[in-house]
Amino acid sequence: MARLRGPTRSRNSITIAAIYTVVVGLAIPVAAGAQQWHGTDSAEAYGLYVRARAALPDRAALHRLLDEAIAIDADYALAYALKAEQYALAIAGTVARGNDAAAVAALDRLAVHNAEKAIALDPSLDNAYSALALAHRQFWRWPQAEAAYRRAYELKPNDAGIMLNYGWFNSFTGRHDEAVAIAQRGIALHPTLASPYRDLGVAEAYAGNAEGASKAMRDCIAMDPKITICHIYLAFALIRLGQPEPAGAELALAEQLFGDAPTPATVSSVAHGYFRAGRREHAARLFKKLEEQAANGIVGAGSWPLGYLAIGDEEQAFTWLERAVSKIENHEPDEGFFNLMIIKANVAANPVLEQPRFRALRARIGTL
Repeated sequence: MARLRGPTRSRNSITIAAIYTVVVGLAIPVAAGAQQWHGTDSAEAYGLYVRARAALPDRAALHRLLDEAIAIDADYALAYALKAEQYALAIAGTVARGNDAAAVAALDRLAVHNAEKAIALDPSLDNAYSALALAHRQFWRWPQAEAAYRRAYELKPNDAGIMLNYGWFNSFTGRHDEAVAIAQRGIALHPTLASPYRDLGVAEAYAGNAEGASKAMRDCIAMDPKITICHIYLAFALIRLGQPEPAGAELALAEQLFGDAPTPATVSSVAHGYFRAGRREHAARLFKKLEEQAANGIVGAGSWPLGYLAIGDEEQAFTWLERAVSKIENHEPDEGFFNLMIIKANVAANPVLEQPRFRALRARIGTL
């Protein structure tokens, strides 16, 4: 049986030659010491691994190919890590499509099992820790998520995906200085990319710094005007700065960008933004869309509170927020996760959410 013979290299360390070898179907022996590059001394297992990555977005094919690779090399840490990553990513999609709690729980178990197996074989795999963190985060096991995110960041502090996820998680947990510092580091590393400015804007928004959020989101939009979330969070910042008209205009641009099939979470957050910007007719229009989405699919408990706040129904907003908090405390993932984060931090500065009964619920949205 093939054995791991040292730390595997990053999942991104696949050579052009190796990919070409697999694609054209040539059987080229693995050079001496090549296991240091891809975590196995089996050329066949490695070929299956590369084919699995190329199979995306077909996750069924990916898992079949990785299972074949693991059958050849039961200690192939990278294969377990990639399986964990895809199982963790599948959780959100499954939650959005239906209420199949058994299917979601099964994905969680598979994600955690494969991530922990990968880490046991090779503790240097950042993507195994990232997958583990994502599963824990979605199921509201935040102390475990924090530990896994932190370890991924320690292993690969310059990775854009890790900086995004760990930075945003710091914002969600109220560690705003860390979130801002990570985003600023991303800008220093990639000053010509829009995404680090997006991440800084989110970090500043959650920290309550409307001026900083506004500047960062404008910088993001200047580089890439098609990033929807930058327009939404710029609108939130402008609302906090007492500029409802330009806020409404940014929300209208966001609507154009998200097209005909936005998620319920996006619909309710933009509806609430319109309400806070004084555009009540647009808020009501999007609430109607949210109701239509509920009739034809899934709207999470976490998406309804902002929806009801968008039409001024405080009682229904409170009722649905209670239901969402109950799901959190029962470790159940929810389609409206990101809306619950907006509520937790009161990003759009809605005074209703500062009422004592709402504040008490907000304090129970995700804890370390």
